[in-house]
Amino acid sequence: MASYQDRVKADLDRWIGAGWVAPDKREAILASLPETRQLDAATSLAWVAGVLFGLAVISFIAANWDGIARLPRFALLLSLFLGLAGASAWTSQSRPLVSNILLTITTLVFAAAIGLTGQIFDIAANPRNACYGAGLAAFAFAFAGRSTGAAAIGLVMMGLGDFAEHDWFVGGDTDAPWTLFAAPLGAFLALRWGSAPLAHLAGLAIIYCFTWFAARTHADASAFLFLSILLAAMAAGARWLYLQERPFAGVFYGWFAWGALTFFAVAGYIPLGSDKAELMPGLAHRLIWLAASGVLLALGRLDRHLMVSAIAILSLIGAAFALMSDLGLNLIAAAGVFMACALAAVIAGLALRGKARPT
Repeated sequence: MASYQDRVKADLDRWIGAGWVAPDKREAILASLPETRQLDAATSLAWVAGVLFGLAVISFIAANWDGIARLPRFALLLSLFLGLAGASAWTSQSRPLVSNILLTITTLVFAAAIGLTGQIFDIAANPRNACYGAGLAAFAFAFAGRSTGAAAIGLVMMGLGDFAEHDWFVGGDTDAPWTLFAAPLGAFLALRWGSAPLAHLAGLAIIYCFTWFAARTHADASAFLFLSILLAAMAAGARWLYLQERPFAGVFYGWFAWGALTFFAVAGYIPLGSDKAELMPGLAHRLIWLAASGVLLALGRLDRHLMVSAIAILSLIGAAFALMSDLGLNLIAAAGVFMACALAAVIAGLALRGKARPT
């Protein structure tokens, strides 16, 4: 998707060519636009190199762990942690990207140190508490150094802690996953600091929270429908932020739209309530699914959002196959239904075009 500046440049060229804007105003208008950061190839490679370096250091220390005495082990970890944290603080003003990467490596070292120091002092291993502790520390580092990388690691560690020694999806646990609190925090930080990777992780984490809630309701179709409507409302809110040019709000727009369609699609194939044989009316569900996918495709094209458009197209294909399966692969009946949907789409498009036409 083109950036805001690129879209304004294209519009300005068109407006200048039409005589609506004076050519000498072009540079002044462009200079007034806010700067947006883009993750170029060099920055991406720097991030990859930094994370791989952190993993290499941790792997090297772990490989030689048994050959080092206990106190030198602890001193080595402490020195590495303090050195990386100090370097991150030292570069925070002059080189914020380097500081962010260094603090991310610091977070990785701290997460690894929890398990290694537990071996030093013969602390009983508890994977869940170790992941939660590392996640909390990662978020603390993220706030201390405004590090999107540390926040992303915090989300990942919280998710690992939720899956460690838990049986949520088979009814074995009653406590709530920590991701319920970490996911909204990650989404807030992604919007606040403008981080696409963190936004993607937070979007997936939020959908995971919705999935957990649906599993707690024993896979009831009515719960899936409610969650689908709620996700659709959240997608509408994310779309509003996206149209306000909030950095990476479009990521949440895409994921929430995908979640809403997915939850609605699943609702058509599971029982409505306690009666295991009662399902939603198949044909009505598939037609609503088709219509919702078409509306989303129109919005994706209108908003120039490639992710939303792609999700809508895949959803349209899925709804079409589901409808054909319900019709028993009767191609004549399927052609009639698709023709009716096509005519409805054409009529709706003409109506919208008529409303948009100036009077």
